[in-house]
Amino acid sequence: MFDMSKVGRNIADLRKRSGMSQMSLADRLSISYQAVSNWERGESMPDISKLPQLAHIFDVSIDEILDESMGTQLLKNVLNHTTRNYLQNQEVSLKDISEIAPLLSPEQVQEIVEQAEANLNIRNLMFVAPYVSEEFMNRRVKQLVIESIGAAEMLAIAPYISKDVLDECASKLFQLGGNGVAELAAIAPYMSQEVIDVCSQKLFSAGNGGAAELLAISTFMSKPAVDACAKEIIEREGKEVIVFLTSVMSENAINEYEKSILER
Repeated sequence: MFDMSKVGRNIADLRKRSGMSQMSLADRLSISYQAVSNWERGESMPDISKLPQLAHIFDVSIDEILDESMGTQLLKNVLNHTTRNYLQNQEVSLKDISEIAPLLSPEQVQEIVEQAEANLNIRNLMFVAPYVSEEFMNRRVKQLVIESIGAAEMLAIAPYISKDVLDECASKLFQLGGNGVAELAAIAPYMSQEVIDVCSQKLFSAGNGGAAELLAISTFMSKPAVDACAKEIIEREGKEVIVFLTSVMSENAINEYEKSILER
């Protein structure tokens, strides 16, 4: 990311060197002087549309306002509409793109990502996830090999993709094994109850979770699914564990269990 404190100092130095007050600079840019003050204090960045204006007012290059980073060079090409040519001759990562993403529209970020033809995976896609549309993220995530995605990566992208796409990815992920109920519980707030039920029952039936895990994920599950998982746990760990599960089991399931105990 750009160092906002450094950018702010650069703007302040250039303004003073030009003999301008914050108010006069704000007037020339048709913005409030508070905005200029926020820039100079490093609390915010100028909008991308203001950078060429600032460079013109101070008679400097955009580099002198920002810095010599890859992000600055990329931003200059965005402003000059030469991004495609620049990316053909320069290797740019999604992390580099994320440096200028806060200054761009989602459409601009998406266009740069597509032109960069970067080697997409969840780790580098996360750099730009907050700056692109859900539809763009959905399309890109569906292109990835799910086997290469772990529960931690799934949780990281969950806020940026649709529930349908997350359900599809999670279903595949938890069918592959290697992830337990704790990982599913972390992702559960973003998933549909139907898929949570299926994944949970698969995990508990395979012995990948006990009473504590069921208590953690039960609020995201349907009662029938909770009852089915509780039955798996009781049969595996013994009747003593039911005392921990009655708070999440249905009354019918508890009654059926008590009846079966009496019949034995």
